[in-house]
Amino acid sequence: MNSQKQNRFSGLKKAISVTLMGTICLTAACSVAALSKTVTVTDGDTTTTINTINADTDLILSRTGVSLGENDKLVITENDDNNISISVLRAFYVDIVDGNTTRTLTFNEGTVADALKAAGLTLSGNDTVSLAANTELEPDMEITIQRWYTVTIDLRGEKLTKEVPSGTVKEMLEYLDIKLTKDDLIDVDINSYVEDGLAVEIKEVKYKEVTTTESIDYNTTYKDSDDLYTGETAVETEGSEGVRTIVTKEKYVNGKLVDSEQLSSEVTKEPVDAVVLRGTKEKVSMVYTNRGSIAVNETDQVLTDVNGNQVNYTRVLTGSGTAYYAPAGALTATGRLARYGVVAVDPDIIPYGSIMYIVSNDGEVVYGYAVAGDTGGALWEGTAIVDLYYNTYDECCQFGRRNVTIYVLDGVSEDMTY
Repeated sequence: MNSQKQNRFSGLKKAISVTLMGTICLTAACSVAALSKTVTVTDGDTTTTINTINADTDLILSRTGVSLGENDKLVITENDDNNISISVLRAFYVDIVDGNTTRTLTFNEGTVADALKAAGLTLSGNDTVSLAANTELEPDMEITIQRWYTVTIDLRGEKLTKEVPSGTVKEMLEYLDIKLTKDDLIDVDINSYVEDGLAVEIKEVKYKEVTTTESIDYNTTYKDSDDLYTGETAVETEGSEGVRTIVTKEKYVNGKLVDSEQLSSEVTKEPVDAVVLRGTKEKVSMVYTNRGSIAVNETDQVLTDVNGNQVNYTRVLTGSGTAYYAPAGALTATGRLARYGVVAVDPDIIPYGSIMYIVSNDGEVVYGYAVAGDTGGALWEGTAIVDLYYNTYDECCQFGRRNVTIYVLDGVSEDMTY
């Protein structure tokens, strides 16, 4: 008996639960329907309608695929029937031309009158506008204002006061039928724009011919001489200037020179060229060291080493030299064995594999033949131009840091560095 009661009670609970759940769902559906809104978005010729319970404008625009520019505007209208209308007013540009000034303004809507007001422009007297004040604004519209100005003109002594339309001075003269001759001078730029109260003066001019002279520079020619060392010069013939006679037509306005035109130019005295001797004799410099003397022929770029061997060099570098050593068997940046005759350089200045002859500028050290086979921080930083390898620390200390001269050799084998 108890078991039957329990079964009936359980069935009753299920029926109540189902009924209650259906009531809740029906209530929720009614609530959603009550909150739902119909939104119509109009963007130019495109209209999109959606149903939504979310009134967030950005979300609505996103769902309708509408994006706004920097100056675009929205007009939102909510009707009594809980519907919403959104109109997109796209920004566009309008040019307002006022004489020589053009203002470009941004609008979403409005009339020509609105545009003039936004530009802060007012009309006076005989001023006119190219479009009626109630004309609706459109993209890329141009509104032109025709201004009228009072000007005074001193026309070759005759005083005139005239009303003229906006434009350039040239256009003003054409409007007044004033023609300028080649002898007239106007005191304003004819391409400048007319302004209210502009005063223009047209003056009479006179001309006269003037004769002047000017000097003509002489040329300098060079002759090779084996009596002088390379780099030395001597004057063989002194040069003298010539004379040019010039006839000029000068233009005067009220007694003042304002322009001139050259009528003729004639050489009345020829210039005499200077002759300079230029030395070709070879100049050999000597470097004396405690290991002998080194002769350098700068003209032929030939170096004679301490043993009397002559080698050609292509360039000469000078700078600070340092010294280093390494444990036996150490390898350099190029894979060469670290040894006397393999030196460190900046390869951007002295390429790897270059054969050199190196001496100190104080005449105390002749390092001799060397190959560019290593590099280091000081070389990249530019604090030294070369780092010389020595076999011992004491030799490095003895060399220390001193200025060196590097002769980059041509046609010399790396064998010379051993």
